[in-house]
Amino acid sequence: MVALSNDGGSHKVGNSSSLMLDVQGVHKSFGSLEVLRGVNLQVTKAEVLVLIGPSGSGKSTLLRCINHLEKIDAGHIYIDGQLLGYREVNSRLIEEPEARVARVRATIGIVFQRFNLFPHLTALGNVIEAPIHVRGLPRQRAVEEGVRVLEKVGLGEKLNVYPSQLSGGQQQRVAIARALAMQPKLMLFDEPTSALDPELVGEVLEVMRELAGEGMTMVVVSHEMGFAREVADRMALMDGGQILEEGPPLQFFEAAQHERTRTFLSKIL
Repeated sequence: MVALSNDGGSHKVGNSSSLMLDVQGVHKSFGSLEVLRGVNLQVTKAEVLVLIGPSGSGKSTLLRCINHLEKIDAGHIYIDGQLLGYREVNSRLIEEPEARVARVRATIGIVFQRFNLFPHLTALGNVIEAPIHVRGLPRQRAVEEGVRVLEKVGLGEKLNVYPSQLSGGQQQRVAIARALAMQPKLMLFDEPTSALDPELVGEVLEVMRELAGEGMTMVVVSHEMGFAREVADRMALMDGGQILEEGPPLQFFEAAQHERTRTFLSKIL
């Protein structure tokens, strides 16, 4: 497994008993293309991991596998000690029913590059949809929680505004609020600022900084290196479907061990 370390990070990394995410030997192929080639990765509770790497390295696929939006071909993924998507019977993996998978998936928030908001629903309508239909919350309770999380991301005055009337940064903050409304144990961010105009990036990163400061466990795919230096406990470089190097930000930026890491960072810094 990938070793844990916390030198230079902003949060404390716990021992193995506090693992939130444990990815073991995960493989994933699409036809003849092997995208993930035995990925091993651990993230402890309240840790922020920033995952970087070139396009096509498997970062987005890994996040989608962690959320079981893609089924893995081999390996194991544990969320807070619970095997995701399968149960083990006599050393064999048996696929879980979709309803049971959905219950585990509901504890994992994911925010994509594109906002994927329902255009016919207001900001509040987008946020309360899943709590009502997946968590089974009464509508009034869902509305109360929806208002709270929208206020949390700075959109308390936009409750009844439709996505087309919001800026890209505001839409992405609605997407974050939508994920938070499910009360996730783990948040996944897949390049959440890459589709935004440069002047809107800061407002989204600020919400993510606040979540990190509150102890949310986060895996963030991003090329925002200033954010990584400030917020990450650990960074990891992914290339060719594998984790090539991981370590605290200070080591990563100033004393990277792998030549591929140094080459990649030299091109984006």
